[in-house]
Amino acid sequence: EEESPLTPLKKGGIKKEDIYYLPLPTRIQSRPLPPVEIVDMRQELKRGNRSIFSDSLKSALNNLKSQGKQGILFISRRGHSTFVSCRTCGYVMECPHCDVSLSYHYPKEQEQAIELLRCHYCNYSALHPKKCPECMSPYLKFFGTGTQKVLIELNKEFPDLKILRFDSDTTRTKNAHRQILDKFAQGEADILIGTQMLTKGIDLAQVTLVGVVSADGLLFHSDYRAGERAFQTLTQVAGRAGRGDEPGQVIIQTYTPQHPVIQAVQNHDYLAFTDRELEQRGSLDYPPYGRLILLRFSSVDDQKVRQTAEAIADMCADLLPDEIEILGPAPANVMRVARRYRWQILLKSSEEFGLEIKQKLLGIRDNCPNGVALVIDVDPLRIE
Repeated sequence: EEESPLTPLKKGGIKKEDIYYLPLPTRIQSRPLPPVEIVDMRQELKRGNRSIFSDSLKSALNNLKSQGKQGILFISRRGHSTFVSCRTCGYVMECPHCDVSLSYHYPKEQEQAIELLRCHYCNYSALHPKKCPECMSPYLKFFGTGTQKVLIELNKEFPDLKILRFDSDTTRTKNAHRQILDKFAQGEADILIGTQMLTKGIDLAQVTLVGVVSADGLLFHSDYRAGERAFQTLTQVAGRAGRGDEPGQVIIQTYTPQHPVIQAVQNHDYLAFTDRELEQRGSLDYPPYGRLILLRFSSVDDQKVRQTAEAIADMCADLLPDEIEILGPAPANVMRVARRYRWQILLKSSEEFGLEIKQKLLGIRDNCPNGVALVIDVDPLRIE
């Protein structure tokens, strides 16, 4: 097919004529894309279903064994639960080195396993306490869902299904990821549970079911690329189903079925997603309509890194052209990671950053005091 340029957003004379849409309109051997069913988990709760699996997904899992097929269950988080909180005083177990909550983990899949709390940023771990450290209440509750919890719940509801788990916890050793995928490809398991690691590259004809346990964990991140990453991940994992002669089935569970990303994934409508996304980015001069440079500061001294970021922001205002917008300084969303405090400045321009600008930024970096690290990230993939 001929190259079809993406319709440029007419804003301030900015055009992106160097960007082209190169479609792949059909799958290999003209196989159809699998139908995507969106399940509103709010309605499941109203009907009295308090399981993490909807009735539709339960029915599909029940049919899997009798049909001799395989399925993939995707969840965006590893571990058992996202955080642990005291039901008496509300205290949340947090990492002592990072500004994030600790996730609840079983290190081994067995009934008498040691209960651990682990930080997914610095890998700090501690034994799960029997009582709240704040008020000594024994009523600690797990919130959120990870791959371990999905595995445990699956074993309870579908004891006849053979299940493998595929995430960074189970693939730490050499060749572990290949061994797990080989077992699944050879039919030694009915279900493969995993995180983003399983969304690409799995091409198995016997996989006819893909279930997304909770799509909401992908949607609400404070980064302008969050929607793009969510659409890409959901589309890719949906594409694992129906790659053989048998038709595929995709079930996505969500509490926000009206979200534009969810709607675009359901309809396999890439252009509807990009049209909306490009309009939003064009109005704010975000890529591909503009260019970004992120200055990331970090230090063990919270006052020193804040003062340095403020001083560098003033220097940028003096040295850089007026058409470059300076956003910040501001603390990073997760301000402290591995005992280091983090601040950032975002530079935004409607044009490419020239060599002269980059050289000035390198000169500015030399003004950072000892103990403060500065990373200059041109066209950053994440601004979190």
